[in-house]
Amino acid sequence: VEHGLREHMLHIATHFSNLVKVSERVGSPAAGEALVRLIPLLRREQRNEVVVELGKGLEMGQYQISKYIPEYLGRAALFLHPSELDEQVLWLKNLLGSPTNIAVSGALNTVGVLLQHYPAYRGRFPEPERAYTRRQELLGLLLQGLAHYREEVRQEALLVTGTMLFDSPVLSMEEKSRLFSLCYRKLLFLIQAGPRQDPLTFFYRASALAHINRFIALRRLDKGPFAFSQPRKIAFFPGTFDPFTLSHKGIAHAIREMGFEVYLAVDEFSWSKKPTHMIRRQIVNLSIAGDFHIHLFPNDIPVNLSNPRDCAACGS
Repeated sequence: VEHGLREHMLHIATHFSNLVKVSERVGSPAAGEALVRLIPLLRREQRNEVVVELGKGLEMGQYQISKYIPEYLGRAALFLHPSELDEQVLWLKNLLGSPTNIAVSGALNTVGVLLQHYPAYRGRFPEPERAYTRRQELLGLLLQGLAHYREEVRQEALLVTGTMLFDSPVLSMEEKSRLFSLCYRKLLFLIQAGPRQDPLTFFYRASALAHINRFIALRRLDKGPFAFSQPRKIAFFPGTFDPFTLSHKGIAHAIREMGFEVYLAVDEFSWSKKPTHMIRRQIVNLSIAGDFHIHLFPNDIPVNLSNPRDCAACGS
């Protein structure tokens, strides 16, 4: 193909895709690299066809095969037209809800690869505003993994966050700083939140924090302190949230669009509610993990709305 024989490019790309998708042989990485080199030469509809077929390998749930796919799927997807890339992001979002841990792990790793190589996408298609919001959406998908109720998923999300974002040899220091400035509050909360029944999670968390700490130290040595944006106005949103619904989330989004930093406080003193307080908090946490400027209010700070001091302390 590189020497001019391009009449069978789609068949060759499909062959490389099948090698990555169904082969356990050592040659799969070589086929994946060849596929990424071939994708830019295909027509728009051909690129989408090959990427969709490659993505189906993640749904198979076979670790021996699916562990190779995210690296090449993420890089190939960044040659898609913006509307088709949005479809892939939506597909990854749905795959994160899969009951199969291997499929969710593949989706998280693909999101990590997309974030690693996303800066190169801005020069391929003219869409400055959408490119910024899509990066936020991808980062939000990764944060949803950190808030997941299954420990295996949270462990994989911690691994991707540490190694593929803040210890990435691909991302520049400036791009890492942008991502960190966007999600540092979420990271601070989500890395510590959630059940801690599996001792293995402790080591995943320690590894992720080590990578983040190393990035912070190098950033401060090279560029000086971080320049964080000024705090927004605070909105305190209490309720029983039994359960937390799309309507609650829509209200929180509307408040956020008015320029507020929204804190959701789950009412603990409601004995008539069937789900326990901690379960309701976990549902809220998972629902808003990928939404920036919307947070779960700390559980160890009691707030009485009839007490002016409490209201002033929480910023409402």
